[in-house]
Amino acid sequence: MNRRTLIRDDRYGLYRLGGAAFAVSGVLFFSRAILEAKAGPPPSSGEAILAWVESEKLVLSFVSEVLFFATVALVPAVAALYHSLASTDRAKAVTGCGVIAAAIPILAMSLIAHGRLIYPIYSIRASSPALAEFSVAIYYGGMHAVLLMFAGAILVLSVAMIRGIYGRPIAYLGFATSVLDVAGAYPDRIGPVATFVCQVFLAAWFVVVGSRLLAHATSIGVSSKAAPKIPNASPGAIDRP
Repeated sequence: MNRRTLIRDDRYGLYRLGGAAFAVSGVLFFSRAILEAKAGPPPSSGEAILAWVESEKLVLSFVSEVLFFATVALVPAVAALYHSLASTDRAKAVTGCGVIAAAIPILAMSLIAHGRLIYPIYSIRASSPALAEFSVAIYYGGMHAVLLMFAGAILVLSVAMIRGIYGRPIAYLGFATSVLDVAGAYPDRIGPVATFVCQVFLAAWFVVVGSRLLAHATSIGVSSKAAPKIPNASPGAIDRP
């Protein structure tokens, strides 16, 4: 197997894994949007938050689990996205993918705060009004930061996507998603319906980008099979005069 074939095979595996991870993450983000719409926005006082958690405990527990796996799936997804854009515009690929990668730990920490509303650790959870307010503030504050980071990253990446394997339709979806991510970072101001719409656009962008990576992986696999195999040359195979 020559070096070019090895590179093709490496890209094929990376794009398949990253594309599937992006699509799964998008589906999970969409599921989270539905679950949060069902649970409704949190109340503004500690006592009311505790009552809200008790009444929506099952739904909120699913929110926590779904968002956890969506966050984990972003790791291979971002790696594949960077690799697919690096040859088109390395500077924008580094910037956009780097910002998304930096948002992943914030998502994880926000989930830890969200989980303390529902799951006890050593029989300890946010059971007092003050702790409930703190957990809600940390979770939604973290998601506010994540969405603003996503907005900037998707904007930069969409500029790079105009050229290369993605094309203008996906780039334009990215521009719209970037704007809606900024709006979605303020759910208390835009209301639950508009927040749901913003979350759907973000999930759709993940799914579309993942689908494009999977399609590109398929094309690489087809071209690898169609390419003629060049045997490695050995010193004994060289004709001497």
